[in-house]
Amino acid sequence: MAKKLNRAELAKKYAKALLQEAIEHKDADNIAQEVQLISRLMSDSSEMNMLMTSRLVNSYDRKKGVELVAEHIKLSQIMRHFLGVLIENGRTFIFNEITAAFIRMYEEYKGILSVSVVSAQILNDQTQQRLTDTLKAIFNKEIRLNVKVNPALIGGLTVQAGSLMADASVKTKLQKLNLIMKGVGI
Repeated sequence: MAKKLNRAELAKKYAKALLQEAIEHKDADNIAQEVQLISRLMSDSSEMNMLMTSRLVNSYDRKKGVELVAEHIKLSQIMRHFLGVLIENGRTFIFNEITAAFIRMYEEYKGILSVSVVSAQILNDQTQQRLTDTLKAIFNKEIRLNVKVNPALIGGLTVQAGSLMADASVKTKLQKLNLIMKGVGI
């Protein structure tokens, strides 16, 4: 009996196929932009999201709607074909998971390291550039910063690159100090 794939595994298979096709046609950068564009359209437009994910939309209407959108935003033939396959196989509902998997694979292919930074306050461009340059020197890769603000950190920031985490937040330092003062800590 064949093993049933979960959504994440299924999304990875589709993302891998799309990336391989894009690389084969030397169009990976453009396809990455198109994947992100469709994902943004889905998050910005409830109609586009419904077109892609709702079980109430039949495959014929979904195909016609996606063709109209593809024509309007001038998607490549690779992306049009890919969306057609998703529609044919009834898999458009996992497009967001495919996007996430595709971007991870694309960044790995391009040697880009995606780094999550959470800061207590908005980082100015100069600070972001210094952080990017420092991380680039450490990891010897191009860096893509994903910066978020969380005032609960009080000050400082946390940086996560893959499984590595650096926490230089005031909140964490205060928590450690509190543990030490209670006699439990370090």
